[in-house]
Parts: sequence; C-alpha cells; structure tokens
Amino acid sequence: MAPQLIPGLVRKALNLLEADPARAWTVGEIALACGVSRRTLQRQFRRFVGRVPMQFLRELRLERARQQLLRASERASITSIATRCGFNHIGRFAAQYRTRYGESPSATLGLQQTFPLRGWPLQAPSAAVDRPALAVLPFELAGPGVGRALDIAEELAATIMRLRWVRIAAPTHARYHLRGRVRGDQAGHLCVTVALVDAATSRYLWADRWDGYRVDAFELEERVAARIAAAIQPALRQAEADWASGQDPAKLSGWSLTMRALLYAISVEAAAEGMALELLERAMELAPHDALPVALAGWCHGLRGCHNMCPFPDKEKKTAHLLADQATKLNASDPLVEAMLAASYTLAHELDTAAIHADRALALDGGSAWAWGRSGWIKAYAGQPAEAIERFQIARALAPGDPMNFLCSVGTAAGYFGIARYDESVRWFERALRENPAAVWINHALTAAHLFAGRKERASRSLAEFARAFPDLTIAQIRSGLPYCSSYLDRVAEGLRSAGMRYS
Repeated sequence: MAPQLIPGLVRKALNLLEADPARAWTVGEIALACGVSRRTLQRQFRRFVGRVPMQFLRELRLERARQQLLRASERASITSIATRCGFNHIGRFAAQYRTRYGESPSATLGLQQTFPLRGWPLQAPSAAVDRPALAVLPFELAGPGVGRALDIAEELAATIMRLRWVRIAAPTHARYHLRGRVRGDQAGHLCVTVALVDAATSRYLWADRWDGYRVDAFELEERVAARIAAAIQPALRQAEADWASGQDPAKLSGWSLTMRALLYAISVEAAAEGMALELLERAMELAPHDALPVALAGWCHGLRGCHNMCPFPDKEKKTAHLLADQATKLNASDPLVEAMLAASYTLAHELDTAAIHADRALALDGGSAWAWGRSGWIKAYAGQPAEAIERFQIARALAPGDPMNFLCSVGTAAGYFGIARYDESVRWFERALRENPAAVWINHALTAAHLFAGRKERASRSLAEFARAFPDLTIAQIRSGLPYCSSYLDRVAEGLRSAGMRYS
C-alpha cells in the first residue's frame, strides 16, 4: 500500500498498523512508538504515504473487512467482521464502506450475484439541465500558527461538484455563497466555521463549526468537507423551494417548478400531491431532458396509489413505474434523481429495481440523507427491520432538520413494529405525526401498534382519526397499498380488525 523507498520511522509505523489494525490506535500512540512527534509523523505520512495515519488506518481496516467479506459465506455476520477489523460503530462502517467501494457490506457478502454498480460509468450532466449555482469563497485565516492550515475551500468545491445537482460557479454568477473562517491559537487548536448565504439578500441559510488541531489538519479538512456537502443539501433545496414559491409560476424554469412542487410532494397528503403533479407537468414540458421532475412525478403518483389517495390506486402505481422508466433513461449520474427513482420504483412495488437506484445514489453521494432513507424503506418493506432502522438513523443524523425526516420516523416505527417492540413503534409513529400532522394515514399503523401494546382506547382513537380522512377504506385496500412483506401486513390487518375496521 505504501511506497518502497520510505523513511524508517514511516515503515515502522506502517508495520505497527498492519500488524494490529483493529487496535484503537491514536496518532500520539503511533508517534510515541516510533520515537517522533505527532507533527513529524503526520508530515512524513503525508509526504511518503499520501495520507495521514488515521486515514491510512481506516483504509487498511476497510480493506481487511472487504477481504473477509469476499471470503465469508452468506450467513456470516457483517457486525462480527466489522468489529474484528476495528470498527465499533456499524452504521459509520457501512457508510465508509459504501463510499469507498460503491456497494454495501451486504452486497459484497453476496457478491456471487451480479451487482449493478460494478463498472457503472459516470456521465457528465447535460448543459441543458438547469441547477442552482454555488460559489465557495476563499476561507479567512485568523490567529497564530494558521498559515496555510487547511485547503478546505478547494476540497469543498471538489466534494460539492460530486453532488451533480449543484453547480460550482464564480461568485458573480452564483445565487449562493459558502463562506468560512479558520481560527487558530498558540496551543495548535483550530476552529472552522462555515456559513451558506443567499448572495442576493445576504441572508444566512445554514451554519456550523468544527474543532481540531493543526497536526490533524488534513483529517479535519476531509471531515469538514464531507460534513458540509451533506448538511447544505436540505438547506439549498429548501431555499430554492422557498424562492420558487414566491414567484409567478408562469415565469419559473423547469427546475424552479420542480422545487416548488417538492414542497407539496413531501407532505404526503392527497390534495398536496395533486398540486405537485400540476407543477411537475409544466416542469416536464419546459425541461424535457431533465430527469428530476419526471422521477419526482413518479414518486407522487406512487404515493397517491400506495396510500389510497385516489379512486384508481393501481393505475397510479403503473404510472409511477412508467415515469420511473422514463427518468432512468434521462438521468446522468445525479444522486438526487437516483434517490427519487428508488422512491418511485419502491412504490411501484419493484423493490429489486429500487434497491439498484438506492445503491447508485449512495455510491455517488454517501452523505445523502434521502438516499439512506430510501434504502431504509426498501429494507423495511422487504422484512429486514433491523437494517431498516439503522439506515433511518443514519439519514436523520446526516440531515437532522430535513422536513422528510418524518418519513424516517414512520420507517423507524415500522421497523420496531416488525420486531414486535410495540411501545417503541408507538413512540415513533406518534413522533412522525407531530413532525407532519397532515400525514393522517399514519394512524392505520399506529392503531395496530397501540392495540398490540395493550392500549385499546388509544387504538380506537387512532382508528377514528384515520376513518375521518379515509371513511370508505378497508383492510383489504390497505394490504394492497404499500409493498410490505406479508408477515408485516398480516399483523397490521389483525390489529385493525381487532380495533373494529372492516376487512372488505
């Protein structure tokens, strides 16, 4: 992994790490074992190995884990393999693994089956596709010892360009600016602050800060860039949607109409889905080569069909499938589109195809909360509740303020329902309703969770709330809606029947 002609201290450090990669090494321990300072060790690693010690160790652990996964049987435990290789946080391991290899650990474990991402080419986005422009301004440096401490602006621009749905532009041609500052002190402490600003109004849309040390500057640079790229996405989408909502729809571009439609679509409410589809029809006319409005329209039709928001739900699911097929042909390596395609195919009851697009979205952008959420739903519907809960937790951690998080709460609740932890299921269903009171369809699952948790009176109240919104809906229609596995639907149906709902 390292060059042959390297100093003895670096070779000694490499030997230590390769001999025991699972040990909880620190930079200080490695430097002490090699008889040098932390600063010298970091500098020599950067020069001769091309990365800092902790990055080298992480990659070494990932390679060991991959080797074991490739040799293991399909019944092997991913958690056990990750732990043996030095990973104590399984969710973080899964995210790092997917970012490095373009596939999940479970996909590697079953690699004898053809995996769709292998050799999948990246395409350049079409110049005809409109996207918001962002400028990454040079960071201010303040305080003693900062010097050229970090090249965060350059790292940031490269990371954000990989998002595909955001354009990097000069400040004079960008609607949004990313500004940052690095402060240092005599002790070597670094504080990095970053803010996303609307260039026209100077309004702050998002801000955050990170702390580290000069000796860990390269690692801090990488961590900050990845965190910012993940965190600004919901803020940018919300800003674009808010701006579009204040404009005359007749003067909006296809992208702006899509963002305006998104505000309606994410509420998952019957009237709002209809309004979203009206806007998306116009967006598709204005931007016939843009896959995003097509994929989002597919999701909206799928929501209407699976949640029985319309007279002909099966027709809506078929439309979702057709639109997803159309968007797939138009897409050019955009992780946001891939996440929407995963959603559309999921609600068209095509879980295998949905999983392909969720995996592609994560391979393109491992920090996408929406992609992690879609992957969670695929696991939930397929009857893998523990894996679903883990993915929903990752999605919420990546974007804690995203309005789509109520769907992660619903999915988490469904996961706990699937493993018969009904009190936890009730707590998460109720949280989802507090996050989005308009999503009254949640009450049908909440009714069953209440009943199995021994709360018959609360189950009756939830069923009454559901019946007010869907007075003619039957258990049979609910069963044919979302693509849950039969064992999950059997328990929901049993709970609804016991609470007094008619089957057909």
